[in-house]
Amino acid sequence: MRIRLTAEPTGIYGAKGQFPTGTELDVKDVPAGWAGRYIVVGEDPKEGSVALTGKNKAQLLEIAKAEGVEVEDDATNNDIKSAIELAREEAAKA
Repeated sequence: MRIRLTAEPTGIYGAKGQFPTGTELDVKDVPAGWAGRYIVVGEDPKEGSVALTGKNKAQLLEIAKAEGVEVEDDATNNDIKSAIELAREEAAKA
């Protein structure tokens, strides 16, 4: 899951040093003692889904096509990611 640190005023000290307030981290499990000092900003991808982070436009278009998501020709990478994520959310609700 992805978390954002909210501890004021200086952040949190972890095994790798200080993490300033506002830092976002990907973690499997939140470290002990961090309760109330972070918010969850993203969940783990659903099993079988392809990650969208770090993909170029061609790769994103390929994922969109494979998942049946239509995108406009002038869509930006963020537009394509948003369209794929929205389609995944809708499919999860069904």
